[in-house]
Amino acid sequence: MKKKQTLSVLVSVVAVSMLVVPARTDDAKPATIALIKSTITADAIRADVAELSSDEMGGRFFRSPFAEKAAKWVQARFELIGLAPGAASDSYRQAIDQNPESGPNMIAAYPGIGEGFIIVSSHYDHLRPKRTGEDKIFNGADDNASGVAATLAVARAIKACTKAGDGVGCTIIFIAFNGEEAGLLGSSAYAKSPTVPLGQIRGVFNMDMISRGPPREIFIDGGKVGAPVVAALKKANESIGLKLRLDEHPDWLDRSDQGPFLAKKVPAVLFSVEDHEDYHQVSDEVEKIDASLAAEVAQLVALTAINMSREPFTPRAEFIKAVKAAEPAKAAEPAKAAEPIQTESTKPLPTIP
Repeated sequence: MKKKQTLSVLVSVVAVSMLVVPARTDDAKPATIALIKSTITADAIRADVAELSSDEMGGRFFRSPFAEKAAKWVQARFELIGLAPGAASDSYRQAIDQNPESGPNMIAAYPGIGEGFIIVSSHYDHLRPKRTGEDKIFNGADDNASGVAATLAVARAIKACTKAGDGVGCTIIFIAFNGEEAGLLGSSAYAKSPTVPLGQIRGVFNMDMISRGPPREIFIDGGKVGAPVVAALKKANESIGLKLRLDEHPDWLDRSDQGPFLAKKVPAVLFSVEDHEDYHQVSDEVEKIDASLAAEVAQLVALTAINMSREPFTPRAEFIKAVKAAEPAKAAEPAKAAEPIQTESTKPLPTIP
């Protein structure tokens, strides 16, 4: 995304936010915590997982008509919740590569007036159908319809809390990435062309497989870079009561969509469960998920995002450096010709089976 597009989206979100959310510095009230718990329910999670992982979605392979169908489903949910377009001023869609058959990242925003941004994310793609067998469709209920359903649930809860007068401080960005299963294509594309400056991102909450673990237990991994988000989660969990398995899987840090953010030194964490017998099998279906676990993870994310959005925040050094570099030359100096923006070289796409 070009710089002018990025800045126009940022300005429009902030302008809207000034009319919506009062600035706050305190944590969510007990009544707000109760509202989050009543808004994010297992039944709502299960219903969204059932739709997104249905046979009609065809497995949601990232480069197929089914990815596009899933993307449209996500957009319809964003619109129903009342989220603003987050990829451009009038669009939820961000291309992940130059292939027109690849589904886009789906990006929405809920405005706040505080400094910085928080990202709540998941990936909506899964696997290409099998060529043989009675059951050919990889439904991907846990991987990762569960994360997408939780992302939508967090958005609904944040809107409900704001309507009740105890909402977010900074803007919350909701992203359903595509191409995770093909090598983190969507999140890598976002990290290279972010819709907001990476240095202004307070934290990333990425949910990928959150509904097939032991009851009330979730793994959270962020390593050293993700430590600020983990600290905020531990504090908020005093009101949720999950068993948090913290930083036990450093091998997971680059295995899902938090990876490209961590590589850019953006505080990010992964919520996940251990691989199970239905991981990447056609048997990963909605009947086997623990919707209560997914709902509780979403409750924790919503509460932590609200609390974290109100904390004092200073943009990180790389953002400040970028702003200074973009300042116009002094009037007494002759204007310099604009230099072309340098971008990272594009890595070849992985071979798709």
